[in-house]
Amino acid sequence: MRLIKLNTWVVRLGLPLLCVNLLLSGCGLTGGHGSLDAGSKYQAEGKYRAAYIEAKKVLQRDNKNGAAWLLLGQASLMLGNPTEALNDLQNAQANSVPKAQWVVPMGQVLRVTQQYDKLLKIVSPDKLTDPRIEGLTNVLRGDAYLGLNQLDQAKQSYQAALTLDPKDPRALAGLAEASAAANDLDSANTYVQQALAAAPENPQAWIVKGDLAFTSQDFASAESDYQKVLGFKNPDWLPQERFYTLIRLANAQGQQNQYDKALVSIQTLEKMSPQQPFPHYLHAMVLYKQGHLDDAISELQQVLKEQPDNAQAQFLMGTVNYAQGDYVQAEMHLSNVMGMDRKNVQARKLLALTLYRSGDSRQALEMLRPAVPGNPSDTELLALLQRAVAEGAGKPGPKASATSTNNPPDAQFAQVGKALDSGNESEAIRLLKEKPAGDASAEARRNRFLVMTYVREQHPADAVKVAAEYAAKNPHDSAAHLLYGTALVAAGRRTEARAEYSEAHKLDPKSLAVLLNLGNLDSLEGHYGDADVQYRAVLAQNPQNDVAMTSIGRLAMLQGNKAEALKWFKQAIEAAPKSAAPYFGLVVVYSESGQFDDAESTAKRLVDADPNNPAALNVLGATELNAGHQANALNSLQQAVKLAPHVSLYRTNLARAQLINKDTKDAKDNLTQVIKADPGQVTAVTLLAFMKLQDHDLPGAISLAQTLQKQTASKAAGFSLEGDLYMASKSWGKAAQAYQQGLKLQYDRSLVIKNFQALSEGAAKEPEGVLRDWLVKHPDDPATRLLLAQYYLNHAQNTQAASQYERVLKTYPSDIGALNNLAWIYSEQHNPMALALAERAFKLAPDSPGIADTYGWALIANNQPKTALPILMQAVKATPQVLVIQYHLAVAQARTGDTVGARTTLKALQKTGADFKDKQEAEKLYRELGGAAGGGPGK
Repeated sequence: MRLIKLNTWVVRLGLPLLCVNLLLSGCGLTGGHGSLDAGSKYQAEGKYRAAYIEAKKVLQRDNKNGAAWLLLGQASLMLGNPTEALNDLQNAQANSVPKAQWVVPMGQVLRVTQQYDKLLKIVSPDKLTDPRIEGLTNVLRGDAYLGLNQLDQAKQSYQAALTLDPKDPRALAGLAEASAAANDLDSANTYVQQALAAAPENPQAWIVKGDLAFTSQDFASAESDYQKVLGFKNPDWLPQERFYTLIRLANAQGQQNQYDKALVSIQTLEKMSPQQPFPHYLHAMVLYKQGHLDDAISELQQVLKEQPDNAQAQFLMGTVNYAQGDYVQAEMHLSNVMGMDRKNVQARKLLALTLYRSGDSRQALEMLRPAVPGNPSDTELLALLQRAVAEGAGKPGPKASATSTNNPPDAQFAQVGKALDSGNESEAIRLLKEKPAGDASAEARRNRFLVMTYVREQHPADAVKVAAEYAAKNPHDSAAHLLYGTALVAAGRRTEARAEYSEAHKLDPKSLAVLLNLGNLDSLEGHYGDADVQYRAVLAQNPQNDVAMTSIGRLAMLQGNKAEALKWFKQAIEAAPKSAAPYFGLVVVYSESGQFDDAESTAKRLVDADPNNPAALNVLGATELNAGHQANALNSLQQAVKLAPHVSLYRTNLARAQLINKDTKDAKDNLTQVIKADPGQVTAVTLLAFMKLQDHDLPGAISLAQTLQKQTASKAAGFSLEGDLYMASKSWGKAAQAYQQGLKLQYDRSLVIKNFQALSEGAAKEPEGVLRDWLVKHPDDPATRLLLAQYYLNHAQNTQAASQYERVLKTYPSDIGALNNLAWIYSEQHNPMALALAERAFKLAPDSPGIADTYGWALIANNQPKTALPILMQAVKATPQVLVIQYHLAVAQARTGDTVGARTTLKALQKTGADFKDKQEAEKLYRELGGAAGGGPGK
């Protein structure tokens, strides 16, 4: 069957509960008749293998012995094989064992396998003769409701258990879990204490106690609680519970950066159940945090081999690829995550940053716009932050502040500094122009601030004019030529800038500022080796120069060496704890790598060191949003705007935080202020436009997009936004026209993809042509190639699709979707290569029903129906709603001589009455096998 391919230390990740599945094949059934009395004694003593053997012996001579089935089921459950246990217990039920004897163990099986609906059916609130059994069923019913997130019903069930035994520790622990799930942590802690007072060694109570500590980020206490419970020898504690406690322990250790201890716990998990993917995921997470990226990928490959659709593993794989600088692979994995979960904010953030680092800054911003109008993602903050830092790395000299110089400011310079700190550059320029001429020192400061303020205001021509005049008046002043070079760099006149820097260097060969700016210019032009020489020349003169250290860190970032960047940024912070630039660099590295908690803690350190720095507060707000701390972010960003009310970035970020906190009125006011001051602010315009769209004001939203189109720098973004607004309104033709206008101005991948989508939705002729044109110029773009292949496949152009998949597999031979879909196409074309491709895909993802179906059908085509039969049976069991797989199973059954089975399968197809691809072939086969005349599946 063809496939449509489109952080995480927290324990409760919504994963299905794993089966530890301790293998029983080696238990060595020996001769003898077996004894139920001996088996029951073994069971009571915790000798479950021995009990299992005794029950098996009894059943070998009497397979209708209900008591033996019951003992076998109980032993299987305690040996960690719930699937076998369920079958055994159902046999016990079928052979007249009273409900009071099988209901609890069967309920435990259904609980650990998360079959909550079935569990509720068997533990209905019937009155049982044994109050103890009734209490246990009440607890199990509470567990089922808790698993279904029906918290009120869960609490009622646990309370029902407490009416029978007020000190039942399992019911108290369940109430604690339900209270914690409802965010009532005080009640949760009270119930835990009551449970532990009633049963000091109750494992469930200690686990909940540890979970509460973990939730409160008291990881040391959580670790202690999990360690304690693992030391218990409780005969009623299932292997799955021990397994998951060990997972919790590894999480707690990892949160404390105790990587060696975490790895010991993980290795124990891997030994307990080598085929389970989650321990490998944890192992990969630890390796990633340690910086062992290649080893992390090896672990993740094991996870994805078992579970190719595991969104967590796909996300971490994308994160690791990103950290390695492999943005193509990162985009593929993160796009897969978004295809599975459009609401995954972390994946959206990292995908946006991936696109940004790949050079698709516009697409990055579009990725970050509200997925649903009025409910925006905050990730744009990171992209903007990273852009600001990256662009700052290439501009010679730090941004000036009148209050940061060594010279004592006079009153007017103090006013200039206040204006600059608040983001009011126009006021700073007015004050500087009005300042009367002073001595040489004052004139130097005035011109320096005036030039840098023009640069900040994005008026490079004015900056060049002022700097040129000042350099002409001071031809022998190194600082004057340095200032002129800075203005020229801002204006894009790099050759002239280098000449000015060279002149400054001749006049003052020991000037550290000249060396730093020469290094920045080299870096800006991609001469990384030359830049490194300049920065290290500064350190040779001044080993504690934090600016040089930060510059080397930025240089490492530009070359994708994050470990080196981290080292230099940290050294710079040690040298100058109040210098903002290295903190910003650290935040970007951590954020790029998906380590949002580390980014937040770094930003907090900067704010602690410099609490009145608005840029620091803005960065803190961004990182707090990314870490999910929306209320804290709102406070930080409000402080940033209060200190610098004229900086559009801070006010836009505040608006985003307000939107996330559902304060739409204030958000709209802030965005309006930003746009009024600068109509070309893309982010602010985009947010406000989508707010208008949510208010059903499409003309108002389009008008905002058109304001962007009137600004040279944002013209393409304006057409992109207009297209997005029309797409949201399902005006496909108008959307395509807008995107095409944007493409004339800026030919980038995001607009190409969006244009293709608009053309496809609007049923345009050959919409895929835009993808083909892009691939002619960008042949190494696998994500777009896969999109084109999928289009061909969806439109029955299999030859063209096959050609695209073949090209992808040359570069990425283990891409599961490409392997499977190409195998499916080859099967349709009777190409003998289909089987080999299908087998490769199946080995990578044996649990995927679609891939299993492709492999099974290829086996049938190669006259291997016996091999195909169990594979297709498993695929049908996993996805009974996919009718074409049932047809393939029927073919396998028929060709292996199981006519009755084939007819039964086809009869089930007939009852559905549904249509499917091979319906006519299924009807024909049904008639050939002796089905009702004229009847058939779907009739």
